[in-house]
Amino acid sequence: MSRPRRALLVAGLITALLLTGCVGDEPSPAADPAGSSSAQPAGRTSGPDRTCPHLEPATARPDGLPDLELPCLEDGPAVNLKDLRGTPTVLNVWAAWCTNCDREMPILADAMDRAGPQLRFFGVHYKATREQGRSSEDDFGVPFPSVHDPDGDRTALALKATAPPQTFFVAADGQVVGRKVGEITSRAMLDELVERYLGVQL
Repeated sequence: MSRPRRALLVAGLITALLLTGCVGDEPSPAADPAGSSSAQPAGRTSGPDRTCPHLEPATARPDGLPDLELPCLEDGPAVNLKDLRGTPTVLNVWAAWCTNCDREMPILADAMDRAGPQLRFFGVHYKATREQGRSSEDDFGVPFPSVHDPDGDRTALALKATAPPQTFFVAADGQVVGRKVGEITSRAMLDELVERYLGVQL
């Protein structure tokens, strides 16, 4: 091959590399322990919307959820639990390693689908890494957004939730009106709890 042709070939290869970029340098979600990116993590562009909402600040009440701000497990802003107001809320405390949480999650997902805008479903994931939580969201079929407490100490202290799963029922005005410790084992059980505590028929 002549020198002019070899030079043209090399120049063409360099141009192609510059145009296509180096896709191998793209960080994976597991490489971002802070989870601070505002974009949807790679490979998580479909499925349930687990983006944490922007909530209006509220004053903590003694019979309500605690003044506890935690980062979103997925995308979205940090959420202070005391700000979960305006819509009756089912707050589920779960963990990536919790087999009971795995079993009850389809029941919560079904209720969320049937409730529509009548109820807000929200989660607190704790005592596991962010990467484990995100993986288990997919494995369990978690349909709602969650905040994240990696060591669990803040959640255990503020909510007195020392073992998952636990589910809190929060009225629209922020009062915690009910609590279920342990696994919700059936659709009928959850429907009864929601109607008893929140006055919503599913």
